[in-house]
Parts: sequence; C-alpha cells; structure tokens
Amino acid sequence: MIEITRHISNSEAAQLRAWIQSLDKAYWQDRSRHNLNLGVDNSVGQYYSCGQVSCPAELTDRIDAIAPECPGHEREEWIINWTPEGGFMPPHIDNEGYLRIGILCLQSDSGAFIWYRDNDLNQPERINDIAGQLIHIDDITQIHAVAPASMDRYVIIFLYR
Repeated sequence: MIEITRHISNSEAAQLRAWIQSLDKAYWQDRSRHNLNLGVDNSVGQYYSCGQVSCPAELTDRIDAIAPECPGHEREEWIINWTPEGGFMPPHIDNEGYLRIGILCLQSDSGAFIWYRDNDLNQPERINDIAGQLIHIDDITQIHAVAPASMDRYVIIFLYR
C-alpha cells in the first residue's frame, strides 16, 4: 500500500535541503557504480546516496529529530538520495529486506516517485514531489521508480524492519 502524508513544513524541508546540499561531494556514493540497485530489466539509474553512518553528526541529529515513527516497526536507518537533473531510478524492487519505507521529499517540482499498480509496468502511478511530503510504502515487493529529475532532487529514505 502507498500512503502520502504531510510530515514537515516547507521551511523545515528547505533548511534540511540546504544542509544536505552543503555536504562535500566526498560524502556521496555514485549508485551507478557502487552498491547498484538494478532495475527489473537490469538497467542502472543515475543517482547518489549518502548513508546515515557517513553523515556529519549535526546533520544526523537533525534528520533523527524529524524521523517518522512507524507503529509496529523499528527504524533501522536512513539514507539521503540525491538525483541530479536528468538522473532517475528505473523500475525496481528494493533488495535490502526492509518491511516499510518512508520517502521524505525535500523540494517541490523536482521530479516524481512512480509506483506500479499491481506491479504492472503498464500501470504507472505518479506522485509529484512536494516539499515536506512523506510517501509510505508497506509492501516490500512493490515495484517503484523515480522519474528523470527536472532539477537536483533530494529525498530522505527511512527504512524500517
């Protein structure tokens, strides 16, 4: 099931995004080369990730402070994804084994999260980015993607077991 809620204000999202944008490029892992998340057709996306473990303490504290609760599940970690303009994620199923995922959008109009009704690639459902919006996924087998970004796109992925 996919659920959308408002989680933080526009100004909180803008502040977090500014902090994240100021990170040195050395913090980012190129996901087209390392720790690949292959599409269902074995294609590779174009985006970068910065894990909770490698983030500076101040940023980690800020993100931990706004992490959503997920009744019945324990938060395992979070990851920041940066998709540069034109970057994307092909249709894929996450392979890390988490039971629930929360995707926090940090800006509006930068792109979209796409999920496929009944996991049918002919039935895409688009959720446009809105700053502060949280997209919940509670089906680990749900095929999803990220449309090509219209500008640098930042989201925080919260992972639950």
